[in-house]
Amino acid sequence: MDDYTFVDALTGSVVSFDYQTGNARMRAGSEAELAEARACTSLFFPGCSFINYAMPLVSAVYDTLRQGGAVDGISVLCCGKILSYEPDGERVRAGFEAQLRDHLAESGVTRIVAACPNCVKALRAAFAGDERVAGIQIVALPQVLADMGYRVDRDTAAQLVKGDASADVLLCPHDSCPDRDTGEFADGLRALLPEGIYAEPEHNRKRSICCGSLPRAAGKFEAADKCARTNGEEAAAVGADALVMACMSCVFQLNMAQSSVQAVHVLELLYNWRVDWSSVGAWMKLRFLFDETLGVVEEDGSGRAFAGLGGGAA
Repeated sequence: MDDYTFVDALTGSVVSFDYQTGNARMRAGSEAELAEARACTSLFFPGCSFINYAMPLVSAVYDTLRQGGAVDGISVLCCGKILSYEPDGERVRAGFEAQLRDHLAESGVTRIVAACPNCVKALRAAFAGDERVAGIQIVALPQVLADMGYRVDRDTAAQLVKGDASADVLLCPHDSCPDRDTGEFADGLRALLPEGIYAEPEHNRKRSICCGSLPRAAGKFEAADKCARTNGEEAAAVGADALVMACMSCVFQLNMAQSSVQAVHVLELLYNWRVDWSSVGAWMKLRFLFDETLGVVEEDGSGRAFAGLGGGAA
């Protein structure tokens, strides 16, 4: 399936995605769809990296969480962090975060299951000073899945990483920068992996080395590539067949900027579905924001087309 449709619980809009082209459209929800959105108390928040890089996995994870009673709605909004890197970004981001708080305060949401460590940190920071939303619980997706009893299958991991389900496979965890303070994604990642399938690098958890995404976003490309190479070299040093992590941005960067070992997301292993990392960066452009902030362009016809931050139609 290439087309995916979600009722956004925070906006009441119905958003449809074409995974092959990277295009998305939006329409106002019907009365029944709005009622579904208003009934949401536990929200899945995949984040824009996950949405852009691996829409089929977003849909699969949402089905898992909803069927398991872990969530009863989804929002495809961006957390707002990426806006800081745009012209006049801090002002635009502050405006977006204010609208996000307003929408959440008006909703019945009390818990957010977030797939991205960047989103967890950004959302907590955005909510902290507002008593209307400061009490909303924000939890890491990997730990939720582990608590539900899910584990990566060793044979599946060997097949995806080495092309041979019967082969021995060794993974090396990479821990993302925004998770250093709490270690929630680090704990959840390891909880999803079978015993004996991974070896720790020299630098992990609080001492982890950035994948390079942060310096790359700041235009420091040489420093970004150096970070990526160091992570690959540390994984190779422990004999790993692949780096494994719980951040989509990290996987993209570590596949793009180093060649010592391949990088995989733990959800690829859990769901036995591989992202084509060689092509996804070509259209990492969809940012789902409120209409009055940025992100939607009016079009003739039955809906609207989202726009990338660069201003072109997505």
